[in-house]
Amino acid sequence: MKKVAGCFLLFTIITSLACHKIINTDFPGVDVDVPEVAFTIPAPPPLPPGTPVPPGEQTLGSFIKGFNLDSAVKAKTSGQFGAGDVTSVKIKQIVFSMSNADEQNNFSNFESTRFTFASNAGTNTPEVEIASVTFPQTFTSTVTYTAPDNAPELRPYLNGTQLTFNVYGKLRKYTTKALPVSVLVTMKVK
Repeated sequence: MKKVAGCFLLFTIITSLACHKIINTDFPGVDVDVPEVAFTIPAPPPLPPGTPVPPGEQTLGSFIKGFNLDSAVKAKTSGQFGAGDVTSVKIKQIVFSMSNADEQNNFSNFESTRFTFASNAGTNTPEVEIASVTFPQTFTSTVTYTAPDNAPELRPYLNGTQLTFNVYGKLRKYTTKALPVSVLVTMKVK
């Protein structure tokens, strides 16, 4: 009887390990949206005509968002998979939207923007650049950035629960009013 119980226990352990490996290789990957980041680019104070724009890149701010990879994956897979099944997380795309853009105030006022990313996952996760975008010189209120295939691996950062986005930008011409901007980041989770 002990041999039968031992064989059954061994069979159960081997089967569960094999099933876990099969699940991991069958995880199809999902797209996960990070909670939207919204901020307002303030209008500059009144400036004398001909005032040059600041040279170079300027710091625009930092934004902290809570994020739970396990919950996001479970929600996207009806609880079938979790963070333990995830081996890779990369930026898929970033959509920038400006709700009150007009001909004089829109993304063409800016030459470029750059996003860096950090988390509270620990010391092995230094700040990393996740996107660098050059804006068109013509009117636009929405810009979509599609990440390249060699986008940085973000999986180690998502062992934390807080994501910090740092935003930098370079002005092309001054705006004349405050501009509310929303940023939606979609990650490819495999």
